[in-house]
Amino acid sequence: MNDLPKAPCVGESVVWYPHGDIDQEPFAATVVSRLSDDCITLYTLSPTGRREPMLNVKHVNHPDHERAPQGVKRWGAWDLVGEHEKRKELKSLGEDKRRKEAMSMAEESVTIDPEFNSNPDEDEMLIIRLSRELGDMAGRAQLVAGKIGAGITHQRVNSVLRKYPHLLSGEMPEELIEIQI
Repeated sequence: MNDLPKAPCVGESVVWYPHGDIDQEPFAATVVSRLSDDCITLYTLSPTGRREPMLNVKHVNHPDHERAPQGVKRWGAWDLVGEHEKRKELKSLGEDKRRKEAMSMAEESVTIDPEFNSNPDEDEMLIIRLSRELGDMAGRAQLVAGKIGAGITHQRVNSVLRKYPHLLSGEMPEELIEIQI
């Protein structure tokens, strides 16, 4: 309990969390009575402008909240001004750190297969062969899609042509040439 701040004096500003939920935005509050070093009475300023009294409010980290949660559920909890922002900053830094760690782990574990993007499957080879026959002309994707049919669209043809632009001109690599007997 030594890590808890001493209850502020009458007239000081604090922040108040309804139901003690520190994950939500706090409300502004003013201390109107100091019952002990742990417990205060305060007036909250709600977003509607109503001032509401809250009795026997304890600090957000007070151990009584775990033993007897009905008090924090009914009266909420207070904290010093600025502590909410510090918690958000620490949370943000923690998330950034975890994100960087995840990115470095991903970079270390990623393997790139150089053959993955260089070998088209049978459907893609058909699209490439027909596109090579037609040459570089307007509407080529639509014509290729029409010749193949079977649900192949011009978008699919364009996707394949963008994926394998190196196969549209020049000599075809030997591993892609079909031997016809």
